[in-house]
Amino acid sequence: MDSSINLYVLDNGEPVEAPKRDLQVASGYDRWADKGEVLDGRRVTILTEKTVYAVNEEVRVIHVLEIVEPGHPIYVMGPKAVFDEYVNGEFHGEPPSERDDDVFMPAAYDGRVQESPGLDFNFEITSFRFSEPGTHRIRWQPGRWKSNVLEFEVS
Repeated sequence: MDSSINLYVLDNGEPVEAPKRDLQVASGYDRWADKGEVLDGRRVTILTEKTVYAVNEEVRVIHVLEIVEPGHPIYVMGPKAVFDEYVNGEFHGEPPSERDDDVFMPAAYDGRVQESPGLDFNFEITSFRFSEPGTHRIRWQPGRWKSNVLEFEVS
């Protein structure tokens, strides 16, 4: 597992290290074949542990921002809210950001900033349970960026 990945979740409003299984998923980012498209030097990608889930089994979604060109700030502290996530084509989660220029900068941020290129894994891990079997899809679309589409089966 890549020990340089810092991944946190909120526990009663306080950031704590994410569970080991989430860190294992995040550590596979470099090998993840289906990443989002690069737009203005940035890409967003979402990852899950597997592609087949049981009915009502928890599906945990890891969100990654990759900035591939130098000269951009990366706000690496978190977890930050996930905006504009779509589940089976329907909006889910936090309302869309009103900031077009830098949807990846939290409105109130007092944390560490790194210079690009680099990766930011510190977005909230979203969680879903599906009561209906079949094919389900999730996509993250913050601002003008579109992630890969996660497609998985629930049986």
